[in-house]
Amino acid sequence: MTDDVTRSEFGSAAETDEYDTDEQDAGATDNDDSGLSTYAWGTYRCRRCDTETERVWRADGELVCPACKHW
Repeated sequence: MTDDVTRSEFGSAAETDEYDTDEQDAGATDNDDSGLSTYAWGTYRCRRCDTETERVWRADGELVCPACKHW
C-alpha cells in the first residue's frame, strides 16, 4: 500500500454535494439538542423569580437561578 493517493480517488465535488442537502435533516428526530448552553456564569437575573444571580441553568428555554431550577 502506498501513501500516494490522488484527489480523484476520493470522488468529485458533484458526488459529495448530493449528500449536503437538507434531505438528511428531514428524517432526523428531535432530541432536545438545541445547541444552547445548559449552564452559564456571570451577572444574570433569573427569568422566574427576578433575583440577581451569578449562576444560571437553562430550564424550559429560560435561564434560571439554582433555586428555580427543577432537578
